[in-house]
Amino acid sequence: MTFNTLHIVSIIAIFQSVLMALFFLLNKKSPRTSNILLSSLLIVFSMLVSSSLIVNLNLLGKSHTYRQLVLLLGQTAFLVGPLLFLYIRSLLNMNFSFKKYDWLHFIPFVIAVIYSVGIIQTASKFSIWTYPGRLFITAAILSQNIIYLIASWKYIQSYGLTFKSFLSYIDNSRLSWVRYFTVGYILLWVAQLQAFFGWDILGHPSWCPYGLSLYSVTAFVFFNGILFIALRKPETFYRVQKYQSSILKQSDKEQYREKLIVLMGGEKIFLNPSMTLSDIAQKLDIAPCYISQVINESFQQNFRDFINKYRIEESKRLLTQPNQHLNILGIALDAGFNSKSAFNSAFKKHTGITPKEFKKKVSTVSSS
Repeated sequence: MTFNTLHIVSIIAIFQSVLMALFFLLNKKSPRTSNILLSSLLIVFSMLVSSSLIVNLNLLGKSHTYRQLVLLLGQTAFLVGPLLFLYIRSLLNMNFSFKKYDWLHFIPFVIAVIYSVGIIQTASKFSIWTYPGRLFITAAILSQNIIYLIASWKYIQSYGLTFKSFLSYIDNSRLSWVRYFTVGYILLWVAQLQAFFGWDILGHPSWCPYGLSLYSVTAFVFFNGILFIALRKPETFYRVQKYQSSILKQSDKEQYREKLIVLMGGEKIFLNPSMTLSDIAQKLDIAPCYISQVINESFQQNFRDFINKYRIEESKRLLTQPNQHLNILGIALDAGFNSKSAFNSAFKKHTGITPKEFKKKVSTVSSS
């Protein structure tokens, strides 16, 4: 067993992920549910890097126990997708709470563990690269990750964000954090995909060490990025007590709230698809941080939901107008949205139905 730079990098990555998991778990200044989900996700990543390290150190040679350990550790990959999806929901939805039905997301992991235990008990000898059902399990992990990535993106879209705006959005630290985590997730998935094609599809064992090395290095960069953000922008993880040091008085808050309502209802500034928090602050001559605080505390919404609520009401007004000749895209643009997909997602989130269904419902009521 010989240590090289890759092994050292992997050990550092494992140590960092566990250390950060403990940090977030013990952090009492941000939502408990988000902390638990993030800590769990980091622990899972550390387990996956650990299994990669065990293989790279060639500890599997004659040890049946290490083979069993790697097999079981590998099944934690079924937890990555669900944990990422739930974590993104907890970041974007200020009222998020873990429900009983959310446990259903972890059923594939339970099935995979039961299957792995069955292999361990019935097979006297097996290779970690060729155990029964390996191709199916690896393909299932990759497919599940893609499904949850799509689900996460759909959820992000429900906040009115297009792909372009998501990549360039910097006004909201939580969205910047979600962006970083999503990109890191995709890079780790690509590294895992490379190993899958190298061994399971093409049967090139020489690709495996490269694939595992790529995964370890990507994880190392990913964890260091988390550490950098935590040190550079600690406010990202202190959402609950974000305004603890604010000097905004309650009387001023109520006054700003009324001004905000008048601005939104009178000037309809929300019709501008590129409107930002700074634009509102400039209109009202109020500091952006105070506007953000008023929206969060007085309306119990984040900035995106607050704006989209007005846009949805405007779109409903347009949809109910007689002799309306605009199509769904035209109504979306007139209401302040910058794409049809963002409009559909936001409309369904706020009303429970799509714009098309709403228009059909209104037409049915009018004709009856």
